[in-house]
Amino acid sequence: MVEISKLDCPFSMLGMGAKFIREAESLGLHKLGDLLDVNLTHLKKHKNFNFLWYADMLDLLKSQGLLRQFQEKQLDLT
Repeated sequence: MVEISKLDCPFSMLGMGAKFIREAESLGLHKLGDLLDVNLTHLKKHKNFNFLWYADMLDLLKSQGLLRQFQEKQLDLT
């Protein structure tokens, strides 16, 4: 399991650029934990969703050691 404090980190503290942060906020995502809690099916239907941002999100999760956890949660939602 991941430290709770790590999940509360805003994207800016994780070194993410302004564009990523702006797009994440337009999707209602503000911190690392939000990415793990999101329902990908619903996120993809959001008018501001785009796959370039999604690829950056996956890179972020991978760099934080959270990609597998994200994938497992998404499988549980289906």
